[in-house]
Amino acid sequence: MENYEEKRKFRRAFFTIEDDIIGLFSLASKPDKTVIAYILNLSMGGIYFTLDTAKSIIPKAGDRIVLMQIKAQKSLSFLVNIDAEVKWVLNPPMLKHIGIGCEFINIPESSMKQLDEFVDSWQEK
Repeated sequence: MENYEEKRKFRRAFFTIEDDIIGLFSLASKPDKTVIAYILNLSMGGIYFTLDTAKSIIPKAGDRIVLMQIKAQKSLSFLVNIDAEVKWVLNPPMLKHIGIGCEFINIPESSMKQLDEFVDSWQEK
């Protein structure tokens, strides 16, 4: 068996639905609508989240979105306002949830610090 070598550039925090890490997003094409989703992993480079297929707004690959806020335990909730591009969407017809992977774009310094601290604090648990 071969050894797995991590090739990702940034440390990543992984979550389950039960961890209740929620992201509030807006789509550049519909800035007046808010999309609420469970975050399943997060790093300085991007985010992976899941949506219920019954949601009326489902991003597509290439869409621009804004991660407006992360809500977790009270002490870990914070505003981020990070632009991202949807890189891929996993939407098999037999599943109830859609997986969406995004790459962050032009992260403000204050948001970088918040993300780094959040990933650190989560990995310490």
